[in-house]
Amino acid sequence: MSYDQSIAEYERKNLPSPGNPRYNEAWALIEAARRIAAVVQYGDFKSPTDKRRLRDALRLNLRIWTIIQAEQAVGENPLPPDLQRNILTLCQFIDKHTMDTMLNPSPEKAATLININRNIAAGLMGSPEDLPEDETAELATAETDEKGDPVKIEI
Repeated sequence: MSYDQSIAEYERKNLPSPGNPRYNEAWALIEAARRIAAVVQYGDFKSPTDKRRLRDALRLNLRIWTIIQAEQAVGENPLPPDLQRNILTLCQFIDKHTMDTMLNPSPEKAATLININRNIAAGLMGSPEDLPEDETAELATAETDEKGDPVKIEI
């Protein structure tokens, strides 16, 4: 199976399930980070093929952040105004940094975008009240400490 076929198969099997917009946004950010990281880790910034893959991954990242930016700027938004402004400021930084990374690619510049995407995705996925009911019930029946907090199980 060729590289492109492998990627297509992976993408087909790893789509987010509908119903939770925050998880879908988190998935999109992680997917963009994964694509950028794949070029950084396994690619060569001097190779035309890897330059194209990096450019495509960065364009995907820009599209995702443009959607996030539009959500803050248009229509009714339940977020507090201060948080909306902070998100818009982050979107501005992402736009500028992504364009700079496209023009002068480096692993360090790409890593900045990867880390931001991963951290924002972790925040989007980190709220237990947003879990589906069956997962919330599973957490409620999980082992807890004396404070009632879930006990971490080391593997």
